Amino acid sequence: MISFYTSLVSQPAAVGGSLRTLCCQLPYLEGLVLTEDQRLFASTRDGVYELLASADGSSEKRLIEVTADGVPGNCMKNGIATDGNRLYLACAHVQQSDNPLVRTVLRDLNDVEQTARGLLQLYMAAFTFRVDSWILDCNLKATPRAFDNRLASLPQDLAAGGIAAYVLASGIAIDPGSGMLYLANSAPGLGAAIYRMAVHGTGDAPGRAELWHRPPGCRPNGLKLIDGSLCYTGNGWSSAVLGRVPINADGSAGQAEVIEIAALRLFEDFDAVRQGFVVAEPGDSTGLQVGALRFVSNAGRTIGLLRHAALRRPCAVAVAKADSALFAAGSVLIADRHEGRVLQFVPDEPWRQWLRAGLP
Repeated sequence: MISFYTSLVSQPAAVGGSLRTLCCQLPYLEGLVLTEDQRLFASTRDGVYELLASADGSSEKRLIEVTADGVPGNCMKNGIATDGNRLYLACAHVQQSDNPLVRTVLRDLNDVEQTARGLLQLYMAAFTFRVDSWILDCNLKATPRAFDNRLASLPQDLAAGGIAAYVLASGIAIDPGSGMLYLANSAPGLGAAIYRMAVHGTGDAPGRAELWHRPPGCRPNGLKLIDGSLCYTGNGWSSAVLGRVPINADGSAGQAEVIEIAALRLFEDFDAVRQGFVVAEPGDSTGLQVGALRFVSNAGRTIGLLRHAALRRPCAVAVAKADSALFAAGSVLIADRHEGRVLQFVPDEPWRQWLRAGLP
């Protein structure tokens, strides 16, 4: 076991283990989520793929398309979350000018990979063009499966008090107990904040998103509900942040707490285990350095870093909580934008024990 004292006084350790590719060539891979029964889904430009074990030990993929009315086919498919037999998907679309000169200079920003350079282009465009977002859901028991239900159109469905100018929907998280969905708006300016909305008729009127919390100094990105708090990653001009916001008894946001800061880096999605967090770090803010996985203790310190020649631009992670036909409990599943790959990382000890703590 990695001791608390060691985590405080030592530099981050190199995390070793084996890395293999489960799937590749997923276009504009962004999000990754595991359901309670360990079904694996990845959000891409095509839609959402479910990855299944094939007879030869690799994986096969099945597409769930986005068919909801009013949602452009070339929209960005970003954050993905699950609640029982439903998937939730955050989509965004830059309403660019049809002026040929603008098209020549800027190209279609909805077809830009969200690397450091691509994100900078999107943020600059959000100051000029309208950005629309949608929250969609899919019933996994339906036949055929599709994201055909639009829960919210943003900014139109923002409640009073929201910033209506720009909504670039990225990470989302769903609270099954309260029926509240939390949404990270990564647009630049005052609109960058965490919003929440009720789904399926629970609480307030469904489809109305209200401003819930504005993390200081960053644009929120990944979101996870953990032990009565909403944890988030966010990126500012000079550093990346992993933070936590307690959820008060009345549903309001408590006092935010910074867990970890990394200067001149970018944080994207993350997952939580009993001992701490695993954060996808796609690189630095210049886009010149390759990415890593960052292992952060609950005490708020980076205790380990996974760097590997095959790991280039990780953007999402999910830690397997149980064995499946495709992976074992304690494996770290990684979405890597480089060649659109989903990877499985099996760590060496003591990291395997660190990840598996509390699992059956």
